[in-house]
Formats: sequence, structure tokens, C-alpha cells
Amino acid sequence: MAESFWRFTNDLGQPYLIGLFHGDKDGHLVVHCNSKIVLIDFNVQHSKAYSFFIEEELCELKLDRQEAGFTYSCQINVDVDTPKNRWRKSTEETEKNYTQRAWWIAGGTFVFLIVLSILLRNVFFPKI
Repeated sequence: MAESFWRFTNDLGQPYLIGLFHGDKDGHLVVHCNSKIVLIDFNVQHSKAYSFFIEEELCELKLDRQEAGFTYSCQINVDVDTPKNRWRKSTEETEKNYTQRAWWIAGGTFVFLIVLSILLRNVFFPKI
């Protein structure tokens, strides 16, 4: 029996343990999260993908059939249109704007200090 585990931690630091059991011979699949069954599928003998939510995060579980058996992966989908992903993109945009403003302010301050030092140098140490 194939067994895989993934750990996911939400924004508040709450851990989630996602587990998968996949029968070698019968192909029965059980996926659980924190010891609660999330999905069951029977006779899974070929590559397949499943989606389920943990809180507001969309998880994508993929089973890929290989010559030697199956490989398993579980990832959070941050591209699909969900309320959490919309919030995430708006937050990223806001942070990007703040970062651009900070660079412009830092650059302007640097240029101002260079110009000020050149002017003060000419005032206090004029060329003869």
C-alpha cells in the first residue's frame, strides 16, 4: 500500500497533515486531513487529479502513473479564482506599490543629498 503525507500550515500557523493511502492491487484511494477523510475513490489504476479545500485554500492532489508505480503530489493552487487568491493578488499588488514608492523616495533622497553636497561644497570650498 502506497502512503504519502504533506504538511500545510495556514496563515495563522495552524498545521494540517494531509495523508494519502493508495492500495497497490485494488487501487482504492483514501485521502485524509488531520485524521478526517476528505475523499475516497475506488479502483484508481491510472493518472488522476483531485481538488479539495482546506479552509479557503484549494488543494490539488495528483496521482501520476509511472512504470514502477505511482508518484503523488499535493500543492496549493494559487492561480485559480478563489476569494483567498483574489485577496492574495490584491495584497501583492499593494505591497508592490509600497515597494515602488519606497524605491522612488530612497532614490530621490539619494539624488537630493548628492546635489546638496555638491552645492555646499561649492559654497564652503569655492574654486579659486
